[in-house]
Formats: sequence, C-alpha cells, structure tokens
Amino acid sequence: MQDQVIATPVISTKSPILSIECDEAFQGLTLQEKLYSYYFTRASWEGAKICYFQKSYESPALFYILMKTLSQVKDFADLENKLKHKGFTDEEIQQLYVYIAAFLQNCGNYVSFGDTKFIPEIHLDKFDIFLHLLPGFDQKLKEIWHDIKFEIYSFHNPYYQIEMKDNNGVSGYYSSNITKAEAELVTKYLESIDISPLNTRVIKTEDNKYEVLVASAQKLPDLGPKEFQGIEVTVVYGDFSPFMKNMYIYLAQALPYVANDNQKQMILNYLQHFQTGSIETHKEASKFWIQDKSPAVETYIGFIESYLDPLKVRAEFEGFVSIVNKKESEKLNLLVEKAESLISNLPWPKDFEVENFTKPDFTSLEVLSFACSGTPVGINIPNYDDIRMNHGFKNVNLGNVYGTPKKENVLFTKPEILDSFVKYYQPSLFVIVALHELLGHGTGKLFIKDKDGKHNFDYEMEHPLTGQQIETYYQANETWHSVFGEISSGYEECRADGVALFLSTFQESLDILIPEYSPEEQKEIVYMAWYEIVLSAIKGLQYYDQQNKKWGQAHIRAAYALLQVMLRAGDDFLKIEEVKQNGKDYLLINLDKEKIWTVGRSHIGDFLMKLQIYKSTADVKEGTKFFESYTEVDEQMLKYREIAIKFKLPRKIELQHDMEIQEADSDVKYVKFEESFKGIVDSQIYHFQGSDMEQVYNLWNKHRKLFRHHQP
Repeated sequence: MQDQVIATPVISTKSPILSIECDEAFQGLTLQEKLYSYYFTRASWEGAKICYFQKSYESPALFYILMKTLSQVKDFADLENKLKHKGFTDEEIQQLYVYIAAFLQNCGNYVSFGDTKFIPEIHLDKFDIFLHLLPGFDQKLKEIWHDIKFEIYSFHNPYYQIEMKDNNGVSGYYSSNITKAEAELVTKYLESIDISPLNTRVIKTEDNKYEVLVASAQKLPDLGPKEFQGIEVTVVYGDFSPFMKNMYIYLAQALPYVANDNQKQMILNYLQHFQTGSIETHKEASKFWIQDKSPAVETYIGFIESYLDPLKVRAEFEGFVSIVNKKESEKLNLLVEKAESLISNLPWPKDFEVENFTKPDFTSLEVLSFACSGTPVGINIPNYDDIRMNHGFKNVNLGNVYGTPKKENVLFTKPEILDSFVKYYQPSLFVIVALHELLGHGTGKLFIKDKDGKHNFDYEMEHPLTGQQIETYYQANETWHSVFGEISSGYEECRADGVALFLSTFQESLDILIPEYSPEEQKEIVYMAWYEIVLSAIKGLQYYDQQNKKWGQAHIRAAYALLQVMLRAGDDFLKIEEVKQNGKDYLLINLDKEKIWTVGRSHIGDFLMKLQIYKSTADVKEGTKFFESYTEVDEQMLKYREIAIKFKLPRKIELQHDMEIQEADSDVKYVKFEESFKGIVDSQIYHFQGSDMEQVYNLWNKHRKLFRHHQP
C-alpha cells in the first residue's frame, strides 16, 4: 500500500460534530429577507451536486444511490432493527452513518481538508447487505454499485489522493487519460483565446484531441476544433446543464425579494452566467456584489476557489447564504476604516502596494447555508485579480463556524498554557481571521503589462532584492494562479497568515479587534494566535505525502512555512521538545512569548517582504525556489510527522440546518436536525429534497468511461 497521508483511511465514529447554528439570527430577518435566503439557498444546494463530479469518478454515482434510497426510508429505527437481525452491531451501524455523513458533507469520498481518500470502516460485505435492505435499491442501482464498489473501497495508488494521473492521483476535473503536461497545454490554449478555465473540465477523446467542457445551461455552439501547439481543442458548452438550469430557476425566484438594485443586477448577471457559462458575466455580478455594502443577508455563488484542482486553475462550485452579526461587524468596519494606517506598517516597499486602498465591506456573518464540500471560517472574495485591483473586494468572517476546542483534545501544548489556549481560542482566531482576510489577501500589488503595452508600475524601478531592473511581470491575460500554478494557493495563504501574525504585534490592531480585553489579556491572545499557527503546522504534518513529497493542504503548507521561519529565527524563539507521554514519543511546543514583538516580528517581516516582491513581479522561478525552501520536510520533521499521526484526532463533521417554505411564500421556517451522524444524513437528504436525481445519473453516465481509472 502507498504511504498514507493520513493515519487511517476511515472516518472515526468518535468524530465530533460541528452544528452550524443560525436559528436566532434567522428569526431576526424580515419575511422578505427570509424568502431571499430560502431561494438563494435552494440554488446553492442545487449547484452543490457539481462538487461530487469535481471530486472523483465514483462520488456522483454513490451520491445518486444514497439519495435514491435513503430519501425513501420512512423509519430509520426500523431499518436499524433489520440491520441488527442481519448481525450488525451498534458500532457497525454507527460506522455506516458516519461514513455516509462524511461522504455527503465532503461532497464525495475525499476529505475537503487534505484531499485524501476515506473509505467505509464497515466491511464491504456488510455495506452491501445494508444497501440491499434500503427501499428502492433496484437492479439499476445494484449495477451501479457493482461498478463503483472497487473505487469506494480502494485506498492505494492512485486512489488515495486528489492529483493528476502522472502524480499518482485522481481528479474529477480531468479524464483519467490526461497528464499534467497535457492539462497545462489545454489551459494555455484557453488563455490564448481569453476563456477562463474556472468553470471547466477537460476530457481527452483521442490522442492529441481534447474537449473543454464549460458549465452552462445553454448548449451553445462549440468553439473549434482548433489547432494549438500540436493538439486539437474543442470548447463544448452545456456541461452540468440540468443543474445550471435548476440554479437559474431558483435564483430567478429570489429576484422579487432583493433588498436593492445592486442585488437585482447581481442576480441578473448570475443568471446570465448560469445560462452561457461566461466568466465575464460572473465578474459583472461580482462588481455589483462588491457595491452591495453590509446587506442583512450576504450571499455569493459560482465557481470560486481553486484549491481542489491539482493545477489550481479550475474552481470548485460553492454557494452560501449568511446573516450579519452586527456587533462583531462594527469591529471589522473599524478595521476597514483604519486599514491604510495598518498597511503602512507592512514590510514591503510602498511601490509593491496598491496606490489607493479601496475600502471593502467587512462583515461578521452567521452561516445559514454553505453548499460545497466544507465551510471556511473566513473569506476574501472575489478572486479575480483585475476586479480586486480596480473595484475592490469583500471580507467575510464566519463566526458560527469557529467552535471551541476541549482542553483534553489540545495536543503538543505546554500544560501551563492549556487553560489560556482554550480560553482565548476564539478571540485569537478572530484576530488572525480578520487580519488574514482584510490585510493579508487584501494587500499587495501585481505588476501588469496590459494589452496596450502599458505598465501599471515604474518600469525603470530597481528590484529591491537584485538591484537590477525588474524583468518579470504579468501579461494581460495572466493571473496570479495561472502564473504560479500548483504552489499559488499555499503561497498566498502563507502570505495572508504571515501578514496576520505580523500585524497582530501592533497595538492598533488589538485596540480595534479586541478592545474589551486588558493589555495583559491582549498580549496573551496574540501569544495564542502565534502558538496556534505553530500547532496547526505540527499537527498538519499528517497532510504531507512523504512518498511523493507533496503537501495535501494549502493552509497547512502555509503554516508550516511560517513554522520554519520561526525555527530559523534562532535566539531560542521557538523550540520543539521531544518528550515522552505515557511511554510514547510526544512533542511540546516552546514559543517565547516575550520575543514575538522582537525576533518574531523581524523575521516574519523579512520573509513577507520577499514573498510579496516575488508575487508582485510574477517571478515564479525565484518565488517557487524561495517558498519551497521553507516547505521542505527533513528527517527531523518526518519524525514529528509520525508522532502527529499517532496522536491524530478526528476532524469535525459539519451539520447544516435548513429552511421550509410555507404555501404561497407566506412564511419561511427554520428547520433543525439532530446533532448526530444520522442527523447529518437527514439534513443532507433535506438539502436535496425535490431534486431530480436522474439528472445526476445521466451526467455521470455520459462520461463515466473517460473519468474511470480502473477499467474492468
């Protein structure tokens, strides 16, 4: 078996549940706002079906089987009794529930945090018995199950990570016969004709012949085939057409309930985007979204984040609806007002910062629905470089997703600071998320030469690191992600986290974000913020693939680079002690609190300066070399990785509640589900109620042979 990226490929029945509560905030909405939220949520969940296709060959098929059968179960207690009569233990029944809950929450059988495979803990024979006991498990479903059970239970090369075929992985964005080099060449072709790859998949139909599938409701005329550097590419519209049409219908029903003209124009452009697949119309929608300042109900929808794509250019679908937390938002609005003062403290030269900081909207929200494979704690969007630089962006803090750790579950932490770590976990996370989103992702200039040959920077400027003239920059059709490729996500998350750590050492930041705490407590909160970054890096070593020398999670790679900066700072600033706990090898993190404001700030600042200069100048060669030098994992760290894996704790599984609409749009009720694995399954069935699941099967069946790696 391949070296495992995580300790075991199963989801533990001891996994904690994160119930994302929004009942109180929802009750504070007007009927108009509730109706707007309801229809936007329905559109979002309809689009989330796409996420299963973006994960793996087998994910849409198992989703289809589960939805077709579980939605017909009238009494789960009766089903459990039938299972017990077949010899199932209570633990095995829980294993079924936890696998299905995790599968549905992750939109497939690869975890959203780490992109690694998980398989059912229960034996295949018993999973088979379970399926045969479900209502509606007919001959068609039996044949599908027979076809996919190999992939469901396999956890060896290439079935243990999301990656390109020639990097020992699988991906739902590319047919199984496409190599990394081929996919990159197709992306270059799209750049040459100004078509964004964000909402596309790529299939190889014959040798040197490729189709780019664009998600759109309309089946527009194909573009091509066109010859490009020895290959033939055809752009084909209408991918996921049924889902795109359904989203169109639901979002159109939200139109009567918009709060203002910005929301109306935003939705009209979304509708056009769903129809045609044009990213330009999604950009237009994003412009209106940016102008919609501090709405009571905040939303966004589309193909947004590119973490899941091995090449980091194709985006996962997501749609969310959230409700403003006015008290927390007041602090974030003050942070926006003071942003320019804080930006002046950043360690890179002024020429590498945008001339005019466009003050964005920054709100703290309670998530009502987040339809994709995992809910973040903060967001900075849109991701379009040109929109961000010319029109601005929005920052979102998702406060009801934080959670609080239990003291007994906090690893590698010195006993004397355990109480502080738990006590100040939420405010320290709030400080980091706020600074990360607004002043991390929201700062820094890209040097661009536009289509007319004009530079948006002083072309005669001296390069701060070389003393020579600047020779590299972005061309008009290039983006940060397209130039820096695979490392772009980890690099940018590192830059944003680094900015957050750096600016947390300035009193002005603390007076804005945590004024209710005393100076001593503020210092402790900063200490816990830095400590948490180090801790997440050590625990996150489990996401490093030792065999392929690859990081499986961008945020963890980012934290690891910052850990290395702190270790290399010397002066006993950070030490990791190897100790014994109950006879087992264990680690303790020793971070000198007093040196954060001196040694820590100085070294993080120098590191940030270089990160930003390489990013600004599109210097992918030196930037990659620099970043990778901080994310290499040596023998010492591999030893720490083994310890981290042995003490690995299960991640939380999300439970999202939902809404029920009354007749003739007369009211909308908040629907809560039991905080259990079965409750998560119930909630997921509810999210997709009324959906035509045959559309899922038909879309999966259309290209199933091309996306399958194992050909029986």
